[in-house]
Amino acid sequence: MLSVKEALRNTIDLLTEEEAYRIWEFAQHVYERPHVSRTMRRLASDPAFRVPASGIGPFHPVEPIKGKGIPASRLLVEDRR
Repeated sequence: MLSVKEALRNTIDLLTEEEAYRIWEFAQHVYERPHVSRTMRRLASDPAFRVPASGIGPFHPVEPIKGKGIPASRLLVEDRR
């Protein structure tokens, strides 16, 4: 029985140069990709969630909105007293 690496080598021999290059690029991407948690993999497999690509980076800064009245945090503290 062939090992996985041997089977992969045999399959690579059958590829065109373009196909081999595309697979090489994909392999580089997989090899260089940081560890993905099991939770993120589970969420990505669920159609209810859309997991962004790993290269997205941090969120853009936003200006906080200014609300009217007493802040909710102050109301909560006063309510707890």
